[in-house]
Amino acid sequence: MARYRVLQGIDYPPNKRAEVGDTVDDLPANAVKWLLDTGAIEDPSKPKKVEVVVEETPAPVVEETPTPVIEESPVVIEEGFDPDATDGDGDGFLQDGTVHQRPVEETK
Repeated sequence: MARYRVLQGIDYPPNKRAEVGDTVDDLPANAVKWLLDTGAIEDPSKPKKVEVVVEETPAPVVEETPTPVIEESPVVIEEGFDPDATDGDGDGFLQDGTVHQRPVEETK
């Protein structure tokens, strides 16, 4: 006779009760199919059907950092020529914003 593992408590004739985890072999033949279908019992000799659910991992949200706006200080226009001027802001020009603005000369 077939043996079944009880997965949820069941009452069956004649006045019997099986609890979760019990193994029984005296179930009525006409009840076995629907007890298997409803998941109340399982046949321990058959492999369990395992449904694998694969969840997709959403791509990480990358927030773009806005490019900072660099505000340049206003250029003060001076009238004097400075022969020893230095390129303080590194843009390749001396005395920026003046009538004396000129490219940096390469020194040898």
